[in-house]
This record gives sequence, C-alpha cells and structure tokens, in this order.
Amino acid sequence: MSPPRDDTDGLVLGREEAWVAHAALLAACERSVDADPDAVAAIETDATRIDPAETPPHGVPLRSIERDEPLDAEETALLREALIDYLGDAPVRDRAAGRALLRRTATAVGSTSNGV
Repeated sequence: MSPPRDDTDGLVLGREEAWVAHAALLAACERSVDADPDAVAAIETDATRIDPAETPPHGVPLRSIERDEPLDAEETALLREALIDYLGDAPVRDRAAGRALLRRTATAVGSTSNGV
C-alpha cells in the first residue's frame, strides 16, 4: 500500500487513517442527526445509496472514504472539524493516527485557504 499523501487530486488516506476518519465522521453524522436515528442507520448500512441532499454534511466525506476516493478541500475541512470533536474522547488506539491526520488536514485546509 502506498503511503498517505496530499496531492492535486485531494487528501488521500492510508488504511489506519481511513479507519479513524470513518469513526470521526460517523460520530459527527450521529451528532447532527440525533433527532433522526433512521438516518444514522441508513448511513451505516449503505452510504452510497443516500441522497446527498438528505445526508448530514459529514456524510459526504464519509462516502468518499468508503469509496476510497481522495477528499476535496471541503471534505477535508469537514474531516478536520470531525477529528477535533472526536479526538477528545477517542479510543486510545485511534489517538496517534487521529492526531497525525488532524495535522495533515490542518495543513491541507491551511494551504487551500491561502490559495496555495
């Protein structure tokens, strides 16, 4: 497997990073749809079938990760936001990879906002 990288096509995640990102984004989706548990069940079951208009914002990068696609700038920003919330209570096994991914997303978001 090739190492994770940030390239012109977007943020590419390694396997361990993808697991942590998935957990963080799923937790963000769950928080945003507390009033609608059926939406969370649908996301967990088959994220590829959900209408993007009905998906919580964090569901968009979640689908990209599940499809093994690079994250664009907007998806990377949503991932960064989800990681910030997730890492406070993350399982020990996710913390190191999560912090490293948070640094990568912060750098990617920073370079996008600076026009680089």
